[in-house]
Amino acid sequence: MSSISSTRTSSRSEAALRAAAWAVLAVSAAGGLLHLAGVELAARLPGAPLCAFHAVTGLPCPGCGMTRAFLALGRLDLRAAWAFNPLVFPLAALTALYAAGRVPRALSSDRVVYPALAGVLVFWTARLLPYLR
Repeated sequence: MSSISSTRTSSRSEAALRAAAWAVLAVSAAGGLLHLAGVELAARLPGAPLCAFHAVTGLPCPGCGMTRAFLALGRLDLRAAWAFNPLVFPLAALTALYAAGRVPRALSSDRVVYPALAGVLVFWTARLLPYLR
């Protein structure tokens, strides 16, 4: 009985994650469409910090700038997306693959996950260097 219940929970969480991936893609696309209509969504974001880590420490987290990067990506401004957060490109690709249900199993293996996490830590360390001087 527990395997049936864990399968239901797994499929529900899978569906929720896929829905979240679609929502991220939809918001990015909407940001692009609003840009074409002359509305700059990123400029309308509230002045309050979007990142709790940054609000508490004053330092950027690995995901700082990701909201603006996704919005820039949605309007196809690749240079701005890179400037906000370069991690947006692999994350957007994975989000699109996940939303489509096409994530290769190899991407969830330890051979990929741990080096990816190490890469994020290296990126974060490089991002923090100017603050440590």
